[in-house]
Amino acid sequence: MKKGKKKGSGVVLWSILTVLFTVLFAGACIGSNLAFASAQAVNIALKTPTHKTVGKDDSAVYYESDFSSVEELEAHDKEIAEQLTGEGAVLLKNDNNTLPLAAGSKVSTLSHSSVDVVTCGTGSADIDTSKAPTWKQALEDVGFDVNPVLWDFYTNGAGKDYVRSPSKGTSLGDRSAWHINEVPVSLYSTNVKAADAAAGANIADVRSSFASYGDAAIVMLSRVAGEGADLEYGDFVDGTNVLSLTNEEKDMLKMAKEEFARTIVLINSTNAMECDFLNDPEYGVDAALWIGYTGSYGLNAVADILAGNVNPSGHLVDTYCYDNTTAPGLVDYYANQYTNYDEKDTSKWYSVANGGLDGNGYYTTYQEGIYVGYRYYETRYEDVVMGTQNVGEYDYASTVAYPFGYGMSYTTFDWSNFQSSYDAATDSFNISVDVKNTGSVAGKEVVQAYFQSPYTEYDKANGIEKASVELCGFGKTQLLAPGESETVTINVPRSELACYDENVAQTYILEAGDYYLTAAHNAHDAVNNVLAAKGYTTANGMTANGDAAFTYTYTNGVTDTETYSISAVTGEKITNQLDSADMTYYGYDEMNMLTRANWTGTWPEKIAIEANDALLVDINPYQSYKGIDGSTTEMPTMGADNGMTLGMMIGKDYDDPDWDKLLDQVTYEEMAELVGKGYHNTAMVQSVSKPATTDDNGPQGFTQTLTGVATCHAAYSDENIMAATFNVDLMKEVGICIGNDMLDLGASGLYGPAMNIHRTAYSGRNFEYYSEDPFLSGKIAAAEVEGIQSKGVYVYIKHFALNDTESKCRCIATFTSEQAIREVYLKSFETAVTEGGAKCVMNAFARIGGIWSGAHKGLQTNILRGEWGLTGFNLTDFSGNAAFANYGITMKSFDVAQGLLAGTDSWDSSAQQWTSELIKTYQGDPDITQAMREATHRILYTVANSNAMNGFTADTKIVGVTPWWKTALICVDVVLGILVAVSIFMLVKRIKARKAAKALTAPAEDQE
Repeated sequence: MKKGKKKGSGVVLWSILTVLFTVLFAGACIGSNLAFASAQAVNIALKTPTHKTVGKDDSAVYYESDFSSVEELEAHDKEIAEQLTGEGAVLLKNDNNTLPLAAGSKVSTLSHSSVDVVTCGTGSADIDTSKAPTWKQALEDVGFDVNPVLWDFYTNGAGKDYVRSPSKGTSLGDRSAWHINEVPVSLYSTNVKAADAAAGANIADVRSSFASYGDAAIVMLSRVAGEGADLEYGDFVDGTNVLSLTNEEKDMLKMAKEEFARTIVLINSTNAMECDFLNDPEYGVDAALWIGYTGSYGLNAVADILAGNVNPSGHLVDTYCYDNTTAPGLVDYYANQYTNYDEKDTSKWYSVANGGLDGNGYYTTYQEGIYVGYRYYETRYEDVVMGTQNVGEYDYASTVAYPFGYGMSYTTFDWSNFQSSYDAATDSFNISVDVKNTGSVAGKEVVQAYFQSPYTEYDKANGIEKASVELCGFGKTQLLAPGESETVTINVPRSELACYDENVAQTYILEAGDYYLTAAHNAHDAVNNVLAAKGYTTANGMTANGDAAFTYTYTNGVTDTETYSISAVTGEKITNQLDSADMTYYGYDEMNMLTRANWTGTWPEKIAIEANDALLVDINPYQSYKGIDGSTTEMPTMGADNGMTLGMMIGKDYDDPDWDKLLDQVTYEEMAELVGKGYHNTAMVQSVSKPATTDDNGPQGFTQTLTGVATCHAAYSDENIMAATFNVDLMKEVGICIGNDMLDLGASGLYGPAMNIHRTAYSGRNFEYYSEDPFLSGKIAAAEVEGIQSKGVYVYIKHFALNDTESKCRCIATFTSEQAIREVYLKSFETAVTEGGAKCVMNAFARIGGIWSGAHKGLQTNILRGEWGLTGFNLTDFSGNAAFANYGITMKSFDVAQGLLAGTDSWDSSAQQWTSELIKTYQGDPDITQAMREATHRILYTVANSNAMNGFTADTKIVGVTPWWKTALICVDVVLGILVAVSIFMLVKRIKARKAAKALTAPAEDQE
């Protein structure tokens, strides 16, 4: 007889399986719900199609790559990337012709940063630089003999433990971890195995290797910054200013002076370092080169510069000081908390605790007004020379190390035959200069044009500020051989000379008086030229005599308040739109603004603000919209069957009547999806056969680090280096390269370029922004934008506007003057739109006063569209993902109704929140629905004229399909559900069987 199974074993087994399958089923259901809620992000990450196209025509190509293979494309990218750094790096100092170094020089690369060069800032713009050469490789490729012992010391020896923190890819938010962390000089005397494996010998110490590689010490000084946190004065270890030298760096330079024939400093930073050490004899620096962040291939160009294969021609995009704290904007740069802020008081604040963003309880004041960078330093200098009242104690020579626009060359240039005149027919000035290379090597020269407008009694009485000079044009020569000449001609529209009068005329005016135009090498040279034209000399305190021969005087007879009060692009009236930036708008006393009429009496100071009810209304607008009283807006047609496809609209004007037929087909739900879920894409609209697009980041080239989809073909040097080239032709070519990269990688929208202003040297995202100067920023951006968009890529210029700090930047309130906003902080955006043709913008987190930028109609509609003529669409900055919603967090800072009515079109979110709000809360509201329709129009128009339409014709249609991962998850859920049911069935069956068995084997007395 066979032995029977152990009693109850089946029940135990099926009990275990039931619990196991139930847990797995519950987990799978939860996971599926999370994935479905984040479907947009999952599809982007997996590159999963959500539709199929029917009738696609591969011959219908509207935008083509310039290259037949990836290899050709990447080779060209590398060439342009190297040229970019070669023309953007700035030679700051070159005593006794230290550079270029002789061929075959034996050099030592000092500092740990030599083996950890900063190629890109941190955050969303972080880019793949895995193809970048090491600094040692770059130097050896141009023929230098690099100290292997020192290199091994940093990579494998005792020096390897001194990693800069935070390093690339880590968060800047943890300020307690910050330290430059340079290797102490004492450690250079430790034993180390030589990297030269052929020798294979142990040497006494690292320092003894210097004699064999003593032609030059090349010292790399690096500072890394990025999204999320600004740099601060102290490094939180020894309290030193993070943009000055640490004690270890000072000791290292002193060691270099003792040990090497010459010392060359490379400044690997986009935040302007304090340059007091460069001319201090204690450190013995012979030459200095600013190299910014180097991207994939910039180090090759830096090595070429040191070897003399490339003659540097870059010019500074910021004023470099001995002491950065002299900037007036730094007084109130970091965020201030409202005196009555309470994060937990949900009746007043949308704080972090209840779905708000970290800046909601904070504000900042731009009390310096227009006096940013050289506009402050050069203007106060001129007032000192002219003996202006209340100018105070100010010594330019001990304050500014290198002025804006400064840059040296390995050759010399002679300028002559300055010409300038006003052309009434074009309402512009033409400036020309003959430039001759008088040196012994080929090189490029930059000619900069500046203007000065009269600072009048009217200005002083009505709060208009005028800088001593402002950049208004520039030109760069071709590569001139020794003895070769070129005439550089610069056209300056007279409109550049107008100023914004926010208090009286409330528009742009051109005042009566004398205007000066000058050709100069840098901003300080320009001021000196103008002062010379006024009769001032070094006897009056000038740092050097200017050249009046390079200055032209234009006299405007009558103040003109009309000519520039009308947009030359759209014909719309230009008038005040940004009143909310003024503190009096909320009932506060008028904010002190720095004025050159009284430097000492109006210097910025900290201002304590208690948020009043009027301000709180604007700070906390979430779902405050209840309809527009008296509105006569009618609901638009939706879901019609007009037989239209987006392919039919390719190339048609924005106001073509066929758009109405197309838009009538779109359903409310489709519009809600398109508006509410714009995270790194524009959504598919099946009713009109619009494909989904891929949009991603890119201030230094196309990058998909956030979505993890693909690597870029090339990472370019940072935007500071781009601007420092002063070469719009080169920047257009950089843009074309980026456009080609995106075509190859299948992307249609680029989150960039970024063009906020270097308000101070301490912004975490200065590497993403071009300059302290809006004119230079705008011209360089316009060229780059034109190049990128030539490949059917629509750019989102960002962050619009006033995202000039990372300190509590997410919804921080900003107070300043409309003149400052228009002349300094909006001008670069304006040029990118009106001259570069930028299609789209990404809004800022920042508030204008208390109003979030995306909900500010004056900014997003009246200025951006009414004055500048933008026809593309507006996207918010990051506004949430499904993870927030799944944890019960509702983001409340970017109200969808207020944003739509102000002119914002899409929310950078993968969550369902904004789409659900539109469907559940606002469906049926004609004003919101019409705003959604207009947003849909703008998005569809942009995509219809992009590379996303390659292969689409009028007959191409889109049919939705279920992504494979959704099918897989559903199958897993179903299978696990079946297994749960089977296990429960079997468990019940086993339990019944066991009960029956017990009944049969029970004692007789227990049976009836």
